[in-house]
Amino acid sequence: MLLLLVLSLPFLFVNLGMPLLDPDEGLYAAIAQEMLSRGDWLIPHVNGLPYLEKPPLYFWLTALTFRLVGPTEWAVRLWSALATLGAVLLTWRIGRRLYGPRAGLLAGLVLATVAGNALYVRKASTDQLFVFCLTLAMYGFLRDAERPDRGRVRFLWLYIGAALSVLAKGFAGLVFPVLIVGIGLLLMRRLGRRLSWRDLNLARGVPVFLVITVPWHALAAWRSPTLFGFYVLDNHLLRFLDARRFVEDDVPISTLGFLIASFLWAFPWGVFALARPAPATSAAARWRPVVVAWVLVIVGLFALSRFKHEYYALPAFPALAVLVGAGWASGRDIGRWLWVGLVGCSAVGLWALWIGAGLTPSQAMAGLAELNVYYRILRDQGVPFPFASPRPFGVLLQALGLTLLLGWGLATLCWARRWRRSAFVSLLAVAGVITTLILQLLGVVEPHHSAKAVSRAIVAQAAPDDVIVYEGSLEYSPALPFYTGRRVLLVNGAVGYFSFASKLPEADGVFIDTRELLRLWAGPRRVFLVVRRPRGHSVVAALPLPHVHALGQYGSRWLYSNR
Repeated sequence: MLLLLVLSLPFLFVNLGMPLLDPDEGLYAAIAQEMLSRGDWLIPHVNGLPYLEKPPLYFWLTALTFRLVGPTEWAVRLWSALATLGAVLLTWRIGRRLYGPRAGLLAGLVLATVAGNALYVRKASTDQLFVFCLTLAMYGFLRDAERPDRGRVRFLWLYIGAALSVLAKGFAGLVFPVLIVGIGLLLMRRLGRRLSWRDLNLARGVPVFLVITVPWHALAAWRSPTLFGFYVLDNHLLRFLDARRFVEDDVPISTLGFLIASFLWAFPWGVFALARPAPATSAAARWRPVVVAWVLVIVGLFALSRFKHEYYALPAFPALAVLVGAGWASGRDIGRWLWVGLVGCSAVGLWALWIGAGLTPSQAMAGLAELNVYYRILRDQGVPFPFASPRPFGVLLQALGLTLLLGWGLATLCWARRWRRSAFVSLLAVAGVITTLILQLLGVVEPHHSAKAVSRAIVAQAAPDDVIVYEGSLEYSPALPFYTGRRVLLVNGAVGYFSFASKLPEADGVFIDTRELLRLWAGPRRVFLVVRRPRGHSVVAALPLPHVHALGQYGSRWLYSNR
């Protein structure tokens, strides 16, 4: 365990304090900050508006962290990192139980070093917390599946993990454990294992599940029936069908794109997903079909969904890590898959070296769009490449190409020389370099995404009675209220989720149109206006020219004032 911790911590906890990247991250920070300031732990709020698109577990944890250490960027991301570390430790325990100590250690290292975690552990969101909670549920099931006794605590971790999953991500936290366990039981019955639903300690487990999940849902439904209806219908059923009742500019990824992205986020270890483990030598090891069902349910359900993003396969990665760790521990098929990987990495590496040398803006935009929904939105809106040059992206792409060629080639050579441990370490080094490249990529895009610089400029000049106005949906700059500590008025911002929020009583005075902005601009108070579009294509074009003062451009945001 100590070795696993020592190797995992640099992958998971480095650079958590970088500026918040919008959209999304500022939302989690602002909600937690407002939860503390309002003292309302039941209904999350952002910019004074109720926000119930996500359940509250991540907001609760972040708000508690703010109370202990203050509102900082690393405190916003801390629970993504801690949850991932928890999932790593649970994956180690699952692998150890099913396949032995060596397989458990390798499984934990695999999960800690997959490319997807290098990115999403540094993103404040519910996703990594959900991965941990689901892994806890499956650990609880696999731990107790072969226990001969009928003790009171049998399978309780299954119910606790499922309940926390619901508070972290919504009803998917119930759907996934039920499907995985149900399909797993059917598979095991065909193999002669006679565990049934009646053996799952339902009499005690279901009350535990309800005690954890029902109070918040019942109180939220009582406090705000309209908002709770939105949470249930729009955010779960209609979202899965890509048929939400309000118009949002979210752009789901295609099924093929989802499968490719899932493989990329599982790199370099996903190549070994089909490697055979050693033959089962214990009763626990015979539950491998449940681990396989875990992967197939997550990936298969989202592949069928009309709405999905590139990171939706993350909850399957602990199960994938168990399978890969078992394959590496046995070593039966690793050589074959290393050679397959060498062919693929050589082709991709040479391509990356070639295209990276002359990367064009359109190529860079296309690549970013396949890996991040924000850039798919920009692409669909016809927004040009938002960076000064594609060259930094080309350099990173070339570095990735060299890493694939040299790193995978070294791993294959080590395996051919029968240096199995060295081969695994070589792939850990590949994962380390990829993590470093992802951190550098975040540094390249940070000025475009972060609202910290423009917020600092406002705070440095604003008096207590001055007004901050933002054009468009606050979903693209939710860190503004967090960094400025002020409520922001939204001009023409009743779009996306905020088209729903704008109709709530709490929205009075927050949403304004161009005519109201003109009156405010001519009034006695100083107004700071933040826009994300060039002057001629934004609301600035409607303002009286003599009274428009450009205060500067901060990444992708322009700041204007009437004084």
